[in-house]
Amino acid sequence: MKSVPKTGLYLSTKNVEGMRLVVEDVFAEEGDDFYLVNVIDEASKDDFSAMGDEMDGEQWEALVAEYGLVHQP
Repeated sequence: MKSVPKTGLYLSTKNVEGMRLVVEDVFAEEGDDFYLVNVIDEASKDDFSAMGDEMDGEQWEALVAEYGLVHQP
């Protein structure tokens, strides 16, 4: 397993440049490889009626690999 993602803004560096996603929450247990990530596009992050996505660690890591997502400190 790769490291659990940090909350905050992630930018795409390939395929869909300009894609901006916000990781709102990460749910992980210490010592467990399983985790859940709640993510929403940056444009909708302050819209309380907007729906984000919940994905498990494998889905998140596939998304990171496909779009080259990089955390912005």
